[in-house]
Amino acid sequence: MLKHIKLLFISFILLQLFGCPAAIIGGGAIGIDTAADRRTPGIITEDTTIELKAFGAIQNIKEEVSSSVFSYNGHVLIVGQVQNQEVKTKIENKVKEITNVKSVTNELTVDAIASISSRAEDTLITSNVKARLFKENKVSPFHVKVITENKVVYLMGILNEKEAKEAEDIAKNTSKVTKVVKLFEYINK
Repeated sequence: MLKHIKLLFISFILLQLFGCPAAIIGGGAIGIDTAADRRTPGIITEDTTIELKAFGAIQNIKEEVSSSVFSYNGHVLIVGQVQNQEVKTKIENKVKEITNVKSVTNELTVDAIASISSRAEDTLITSNVKARLFKENKVSPFHVKVITENKVVYLMGILNEKEAKEAEDIAKNTSKVTKVVKLFEYINK
């Protein structure tokens, strides 16, 4: 049994490193408490659908691309590396065409594809931010989606001003983070 748990954990981490949508789905199925999420189950499903459709659309692009797409309440973040500005714009336009996308933040960079060690470091930073959200217990970690690309931490979620500030402070004060970008929807709660 322990061997199977270790294999599942290693598979999950490897899939996260390579931006596979199966990891996104699996991540949603492994221990995420949807009752604690401020999104409805229907919106959570729609966000997953947006991510899968974006993944499919990007797969049809012939140029070399390393990208990941994240959707939170219909707001989409695209991160990764592309060969040129034309490909970056093409990906953004394809994502904007997807039903129920409210906004797109395109943080793709025109650069060489990130190395496996760079991706692993980003995964570690994300894990550290999430762990600190749990440990410090100032904002529910179920209300914040944490994404790291090239040591830049992107925070998505539906938060009030105080929670947003707490989440930002936690991320900014996490080792190896160079910048924090807040992509929150704000509520009066």
